[in-house]
Amino acid sequence: MTEIDQAILSRRRFLASLGIITSGVALAPTLAGCDAEPTPARERTPQQGGTLIFGVTSISPYVNPLASTNSRIQWVTDPIVESLYTYDEAGKSVPLLADGEPTVSSDRLTWTIKLKSGVTFSNGDALTAEHVAAVLKFVSNPKSYSDWTSYFGTYVTDAKALDPSTVQISLSKPYGVMRSHLNSLPIVHKDFVAKNDTTVGTGPFKIDKVVQERSVDLVANASYHGTHSWLDGVRFTAVPEPATRLVNLREGRIHVMTDVPPESATTLRADANIQLHSVAAPTDIMTYFVANKPPFNDPRLRKAIAYAMDRKGVRDVVYAGTAQIARGPISPSEEGHNPDSANYGEEPDVAAAKRLMAEAGVDTIEFSLMISNTSNTMKNVGQVLVEGWKKAGIKATLETLDTSAWVTNWGAGKYQLAMTLYESGFGSGHTCFTVIAPKHSAHPLNFGYANPDVDRLMGEAWETQDEAERTAKCKQIDALLADDAIGIPPVYPKFIVAQRTDVTPINEDLMSVGRLKAAPLRMQA
Repeated sequence: MTEIDQAILSRRRFLASLGIITSGVALAPTLAGCDAEPTPARERTPQQGGTLIFGVTSISPYVNPLASTNSRIQWVTDPIVESLYTYDEAGKSVPLLADGEPTVSSDRLTWTIKLKSGVTFSNGDALTAEHVAAVLKFVSNPKSYSDWTSYFGTYVTDAKALDPSTVQISLSKPYGVMRSHLNSLPIVHKDFVAKNDTTVGTGPFKIDKVVQERSVDLVANASYHGTHSWLDGVRFTAVPEPATRLVNLREGRIHVMTDVPPESATTLRADANIQLHSVAAPTDIMTYFVANKPPFNDPRLRKAIAYAMDRKGVRDVVYAGTAQIARGPISPSEEGHNPDSANYGEEPDVAAAKRLMAEAGVDTIEFSLMISNTSNTMKNVGQVLVEGWKKAGIKATLETLDTSAWVTNWGAGKYQLAMTLYESGFGSGHTCFTVIAPKHSAHPLNFGYANPDVDRLMGEAWETQDEAERTAKCKQIDALLADDAIGIPPVYPKFIVAQRTDVTPINEDLMSVGRLKAAPLRMQA
């Protein structure tokens, strides 16, 4: 038996011992990082027409992109709606529905944006400033219960149409990072801002048919103002089981497979009919401490947890080597990632953890780890971490909750250490806004953590319109949060998607902000 075979067997045994081998999907016959070279694909010719089919884990009951920044909604509605600004093929922000950059007043409290002329919604109505103002008012109103409120609610005090093609946005304080958020905010028809069962946008596609929580069919928008898609339609269909999605992909029943199990990556790379995309993107393991109650009101005990964390186990066991060992809370795809943050190792540093516990006057730490079980992945992460902490005599109890219960407890501070997997790209793009904003001492989801330097730097980072300045300040915040052991993700997961080679390649630069752009793709003969 080779060393590689022994390593695979050891990983299988460890997975089995924890009860976390992914059901129905065999582990790849090589280790991640020892990927086989893919067989060269056959020459193919792009063609006009066809329906592109995405196989996703689930379809949201909502079809309004203003309801949530969740990928299950955003991937489906992205071909339907457009934003004031967008990312070009190289990932650079450029105007889309806006006719140029905003004009910002000298006090930085008023932004004025001109709209492109000749743009209509798929129902034939003209895009006017009234529609944009209606969207901004909706997402800045806390009563709308929208994820987007976290980006606009504290800052936008009013939005109004100065004339049919000019919208004016009033702010409570300077908010330069809003320019990045406007890359993502979907501009829907004003009559549909609060409707969840449908939506109307200015994009290259429109809704044809919705089978509740099972599939959504889109058809080309004949009146689209931009370059028309080569596709006739796009279908998003729910295929919950990863093994079934994989079979469907290989048999051509779907063209694109999302949520690829990391352990399947090597096998897929060796398939001549499949192209695998594994990209660093804002898919973050978010960590939250209740820092005003024992045991984590003592920073030494938070640091003990950080030192005793089995990051290597999470990377190799759960993510099959496709994730990157984490340093601070900000991932490599986000502004402010700091590879020099913290000094926590890949494997549990038992000596460091025990030294810190001794300084705090305790022999062990006992706490509950609250995991959001949106998929088996986070449960697996929790189980590996619990086993790793045992090496330092730390006793963690894994509490796995469904999303609703997790959010309820999280919002009320009814936890000790909480973790969840969150895709922040649709709301904040490359900025780290979503990841670090709850660490501000005044944030309603911060329970007891306060660092005046973090508060000051965060305020300055959100105010500036200079991306380089914001990045520099966020790098400082990342280092402070890691040193305070208040933001300690074990790894930075990759965004992994597989597609058939009878479709033109998905743009990986856009994947780096969480997007799966369907409209530019073409079927290939």
